[in-house]
Amino acid sequence: MDLSLLASLIERLRAESVGDPTWVSSNTVFEYPVQSLELVVVLKLVRAAQGVHAMELLCRNGLFVDMGAIYRCVNDCIWEVYFLLEKYPEQSGNVQQFVKAFFSQTIDNHISSGEETVQTKKIHSAVVRSLTGREQDERIKTHLSNVYKTFSGYTHAGYAHIMQMFGPLQQGSFNISGIQSQQQIVMHLQLVEEAYKSTLLAISGASGLFGLEELRREAMQNC
Repeated sequence: MDLSLLASLIERLRAESVGDPTWVSSNTVFEYPVQSLELVVVLKLVRAAQGVHAMELLCRNGLFVDMGAIYRCVNDCIWEVYFLLEKYPEQSGNVQQFVKAFFSQTIDNHISSGEETVQTKKIHSAVVRSLTGREQDERIKTHLSNVYKTFSGYTHAGYAHIMQMFGPLQQGSFNISGIQSQQQIVMHLQLVEEAYKSTLLAISGASGLFGLEELRREAMQNC
């Protein structure tokens, strides 16, 4: 796992596909003047790549609950990319709705946005079709649903997930500063590795569809 490579690849994808944002002095923020599907894809992958970096740091410090919450976010971003690019450059009604909702949540009015979001089950169905080439695959669909539900518990502070912080067996306590077990850290690093490879694969797929063949090959070679 090479996190510096991941950062380099996502920056190349950004620079070669959507370029730099513009500084808006009136709001003191960076914004992209052109709101496109390609931009949504790139920004989702930027978030996924940053999430993998955060997961690795949290994991090495034994903060597995927080790592699990970010894993859910990384997965959501990657699944949304597959959904957005399923028939690229065509855009279904659901894709157009997703893009519109994404950009309605601007920095200065994100709380008041009234746009409807696309249902998760529709995004998952698109992922199934992208991965299998079939309209239905119950095994893949069940896997996506299980991952989504399992890691929702980390995001929403579920009982079972909070209790994972308690230990050891005798005179235990909640390990607020992290579980300092090398065995647990090594085990959870496998999840970080999976998120890393999934993000690289999504970067490769997006690069290919955007006509960035060299970037596609490099990302694929490191998956």
